[in-house]
Parts: sequence; C-alpha cells; structure tokens
Amino acid sequence: MEYKKFGNTIIARLDKGEEVLEKIKEISLHHKIKLASVQSLGATNDFTVGVFKPEEKKYYANTFQETMR
Repeated sequence: MEYKKFGNTIIARLDKGEEVLEKIKEISLHHKIKLASVQSLGATNDFTVGVFKPEEKKYYANTFQETMR
C-alpha cells in the first residue's frame, strides 16, 4: 500500500491481495482518524457488502466472488 495525505484528504493505492478494511484501519490508527468517509475506484474479485438494521439489531451481508470492475 502507498498513500499520501493532502490536508484532510488521504489517497491510498492498495496492492493486489491487500485487505481493504485492514489498510483503512492501519491508516486511521496512524493518523488518529475518528470519523471518515471512504470512496473507492478500482477492481476486486472478492468482497462483502452489507447493512445493519437497528430495529432488528441484525447485520445483513452479501458476498460476491467474481471479478468486478
């Protein structure tokens, strides 16, 4: 992973096979970031997205294992 900070913005480039959440956590801890928004551009072949429904106190996830560009 490589990244650069521009004011309040951090731009990162992850290498193939690196875990996105792991790298976001690494940057966040290093820069003591408590709140952020994340945008992404690129491709992946294995990812999980989901939502948390507070009224049910349950997390719903969908996993995709195919090339996405």
